[in-house]
Amino acid sequence: MIRCLLFLSLTLLSFSSRATVWDDTNQWSPAWELQYQNWVRSNWQSDVFARSMLPTGRSNPYYGVHPDCADTVYSMRMIFAYENSLPFVVLDPTGSGRKITNRLKRFDKIRDQDQRFHHFLEFMYDALSTASLPNDTFPVAITPEYVHAGALMMTVKKNHHSWSVKDILPIGVPWLIFASTVSSTTTLQLQERKSWPNPFWVFEGDQSPAGNGGFRNFRPIEYIGAAVWEVPGYNEEQYRIPLGKWQKFAQGRLASKQEAPEQLLRRLLDTACVDARSRVGAVNDGIYYLQAHPSQCMDAATYDNFSTPNRDRRLFDDLAALRNAYRGALSSGKGSQVPADLIRQLEVIFPAALRTASFETQMMQASPIGPLSVCTIEYAPGHSADLAEIKRRSFAGFLSSNPNEEIEYRWGEYRGHSERARACQSWDLYTPDLRTAN
Repeated sequence: MIRCLLFLSLTLLSFSSRATVWDDTNQWSPAWELQYQNWVRSNWQSDVFARSMLPTGRSNPYYGVHPDCADTVYSMRMIFAYENSLPFVVLDPTGSGRKITNRLKRFDKIRDQDQRFHHFLEFMYDALSTASLPNDTFPVAITPEYVHAGALMMTVKKNHHSWSVKDILPIGVPWLIFASTVSSTTTLQLQERKSWPNPFWVFEGDQSPAGNGGFRNFRPIEYIGAAVWEVPGYNEEQYRIPLGKWQKFAQGRLASKQEAPEQLLRRLLDTACVDARSRVGAVNDGIYYLQAHPSQCMDAATYDNFSTPNRDRRLFDDLAALRNAYRGALSSGKGSQVPADLIRQLEVIFPAALRTASFETQMMQASPIGPLSVCTIEYAPGHSADLAEIKRRSFAGFLSSNPNEEIEYRWGEYRGHSERARACQSWDLYTPDLRTAN
């Protein structure tokens, strides 16, 4: 009996020593920060929550969680800290002034450490958001020393979005991995893009340190709770760059080699195609909700979950960037450096690239899918369009971000508003600004 009690006491003592979410036996240092960057560059993948097994053959403790955009950014740092026994500390967003750390005892009763971490992730997702990110990060200079794998980007509060930086390509373009409000509830797969977010959207209405937009890094733990300007490396440079020159400035600072015209056009073409394809799932999520609630108007929170103004703006912005790059190649004489087949494809998408975007939009007619079509997608059974047609509808303002609309209205086949959309309240509708595509 005594031996049994002794064994039980030792077992409970052993478990008590592991009752934190994880023990931080290592401490952050410049060497660990460099390892963090290398880990993000090599291991931070869009399927981090979708794969059931890790490359090592171990069961994936992160499988099945649904992060939104801010959760994804925090997860990048949390997972590395967990896997390497490093501390993780954020400021309690409730305003208490306390800190939330990996030593939290909330999950003491969960004996399996991976399961404890899984629950910790979900707990943190409920607590943290883009509103809390400024408390745990700081703005940095746009230099390779600070803008690298493991950094992040975020928008101003109005647009409440953020991206984790997987890497900076040699041409100075960020490789971003991110999620959205809709994707956080419908898929385990994160999204990724190798292109710039529109700085006019990133800093919309507040290009100042108080707006918190732009590139940021996680704060050293000892500066959690301190005034942001006290953090070593704090820099306000990106708030002083004119927005019309912001992207070119940033890319020039971060690039180690020049991007050839063909590389630029193919990269931007691929980015626009990815945006168009990913819109299918986002729109369908709203359509499925309509089908499940045929006589019910959405409240503001539900509408926000299923509307797509930011996604539709991103699609337009990336099409506009492609048009501007194509226009630049033609006007500078660099079009001769671009293969003829790519030029012919771009001519279909942008038939009047050297004229204004408004003129081109007015002259374009609905076009069928043909041999020069690029990025043909089926967005509903029997309904397909190539990138040229999607571009035409996007620039004309036909694509609808309103989740109360039926699918033909969402994709711009029909103009105006459906009966349901007219009967229900709408918020935050997006309309394109063609001036940015000239």
